[in-house]
Amino acid sequence: MSIDCEVHAFSLKSRQAAPIIDGSMETLEGAARESRITGLVLVQPAFLNGDPAELFAQASQARMTVRLIPPLVQPLAPEVLEEWARSGAVGLALTLTDPDPLAESLQAALQLGFHLEVSGGLEGRERLAEQLLADGHRLVFRGFGLADNVRDPAWDPRLARLLALAQGAEVWVKLSGLGRVPDGWAQAAAARILQDLGPKQLLWGSEWPHVTAAHAYAPSYAQTLEWLEELVPDEDGRGRILGDTPAALYRLSAS
Repeated sequence: MSIDCEVHAFSLKSRQAAPIIDGSMETLEGAARESRITGLVLVQPAFLNGDPAELFAQASQARMTVRLIPPLVQPLAPEVLEEWARSGAVGLALTLTDPDPLAESLQAALQLGFHLEVSGGLEGRERLAEQLLADGHRLVFRGFGLADNVRDPAWDPRLARLLALAQGAEVWVKLSGLGRVPDGWAQAAAARILQDLGPKQLLWGSEWPHVTAAHAYAPSYAQTLEWLEELVPDEDGRGRILGDTPAALYRLSAS
C-alpha cells in the first residue's frame, strides 16, 4: 500500500478560495489511482474551519481505503470522539496555542488511540509538546514541522529543537506544502530531517487539491509525487515513507 497522508476532500459548492478545483472523493481517488496511491488520509482544509461535517460526508463516499483527521478546536464530549472513531478518524488536527480548554478532550482522544497532528510549528511550545509526549500522545508535525520558511534549514534553531524532540520519541514529521515553500528550502529541510530521523519518522502529504488563494497555480496530483522524488531521491527511503511508516500510524495494511 502507498499512502498519501494529507489530501483535501470537499464538495465544489463549499469551496471558498481560488483556484477552484473539485475536491470530491471521485476526483481524489481517480488522481490517486493514476499515481498508484492506494490509501488516503483526509485532513480538513482550513477554509472549512472547525466543523467536520463536510469531511465525514466526503469520506462516506470513498471507495478507496481512507482515514480521517478532523480538527479539534473546542472541547468535545467523549461520545462525539467515539463516533468520529467509528467513522474512520484516527487522529486530530490542532495547534498548540491554548490546549488547556481541550485537556479533557485530549484525554478522551488518547484513550481512543488518536494521535495529534500539529500545525504552526513547535516554537515556544517545546515544553507543552514534551508534556504531551510524556502523557502518551503521538505527535505528527505538519508542513516540515515549521511555521514558516524564512530561515535556512541548515542553521534554523527551531528545526534543531524539533529534531531533538523527535529523537527516540513517538514523533513524525510530514513533508507537505508544495506551492507554499520554495523548492530549494524544501530540499534542504528534507535532507536535514532525513539525516537525523530517517524515513521511519517521515510522512508525505500532497495537500491536493491545493485550496488557498496563495497558490499561484494548481499542480497536478502527479506533480506532487514528483516533488517527493526530488525531496527523497532514495527509492527505498521513499517506499518506507509511502508504505510501512504511515501504514502503522494510520492503522492501514502496508501490503
